Formats: sequence, structure tokens, C-alpha cells
Amino acid sequence: MPTSLAGSKGPGRARRDAGVTLLELLIVLALMSLLVGLLAPRIGRATDNWRLRRAGEHVAQILRYARTRALYEGRYYVVEIQPQENRVRLLGASSGFVREYLLPRDVRCGEEGSAASFSVMRLVFSPSGAVGERTLWLRNRQGSEVKIHLNLLLGRPGVEVVPAGA
Repeated sequence: MPTSLAGSKGPGRARRDAGVTLLELLIVLALMSLLVGLLAPRIGRATDNWRLRRAGEHVAQILRYARTRALYEGRYYVVEIQPQENRVRLLGASSGFVREYLLPRDVRCGEEGSAASFSVMRLVFSPSGAVGERTLWLRNRQGSEVKIHLNLLLGRPGVEVVPAGA
């Protein structure tokens, strides 16, 4: 009765061709690079849309903050939007500069219903928190748009995402 499997050709012995050949490895790498090449543009668009949405939320946050400070302190606050520099600034009427936000480079800003472009748009929040009703838009290079609507009665900005081409 044998006590050792050494030298036997039974199921316990490893196969010689159990490894991966160079050709198989190259085929897998080629398929993976093709897949990445097809998915990269979609990921880029998703990143641009996420950046646009984030910029819209940030601008709305600055507008809400301006309204809250105006109500709490009983003072005027001004939000300046400078599309040429992609800049949004919050200014206190008496204290001056408070906050600043730079929009991403590929995001453009404008006001709905205004055909002419503006160099600086000023939104003035009174001590009562009231502000004129307006709708601003932010647009990225794919044509996706975010609208920020300032409600006349509530003074609160609402953010709405508009799909590209709508």
C-alpha cells in the first residue's frame, strides 16, 4: 500500500497550464481600455453636471445667508454677481465685504428675461428680508442649466435643475 503521492500522476498534482498567458493578459487589457474609453465621456458629463448643481446650491446658500443676516441684524445686505469674473460676493451695506464665491470656470451666469448681458448684478436684501423677485440661471458647456428663483414673498431662493435642451 503506497503511503506517499510523490511521483504519482493523480488529481493532487498541479497542472502545467494553470497560469495566464501573455496573450490572454493583453486581450483583457485591451477590452478594459476600450471600456474605459467608452465610459470616460459619460463620467465627464456627470462631473460637469454635478459641479453645476453644486455651484447653484452654493449661490442659493449665499442668497439665503444674505437674507438671514439682513433680518437678524436689521441692515441692508447686497449680493453682487459678476458674470465676467464668475464671482458672487456678499457685501454688508455698512461693514463691507462679507463673503465671496468663485463659480467654476465652465459655468456661466445670467438673469432670466434679460436679453442684454450685465457686468454686475446687485440683489439688495432689505432689513425686512425682502428682495425683488428674480430668476437667475447658471449654465455649463453641455447646455445643462440650474435656475435659482428668488421668491418675492418669502425672499428665499429655490434651486431647480433644468435638463439640457429643455
